[in-house]
Amino acid sequence: MFSVLAVYMSSCGVSEDEAVRLREGESFSDAPYCGSFGCVNPYQFCTEIFLEFGRSPPICVFDDVCERLECANSNRTCALFDGFPAQVKCID
Repeated sequence: MFSVLAVYMSSCGVSEDEAVRLREGESFSDAPYCGSFGCVNPYQFCTEIFLEFGRSPPICVFDDVCERLECANSNRTCALFDGFPAQVKCID
């Protein structure tokens, strides 16, 4: 049982190179959680945000989400990767 739990917890981790954080004054309080079929608004992405403390639950965000975020490692750039759920993380 412990090994299954350890694998699960490590799969949810976020490396410092991938991690983003909210810019000062920003929040996701206006971002609804994704439903079973994604977001109600067709212009939003159902997205996991790779935060410093782990992945967010899937939330609905617009494609300009990186304007609200900064990378934990300042040498990297925030990017939105399409998929279901999409991913927001930092890249080279």
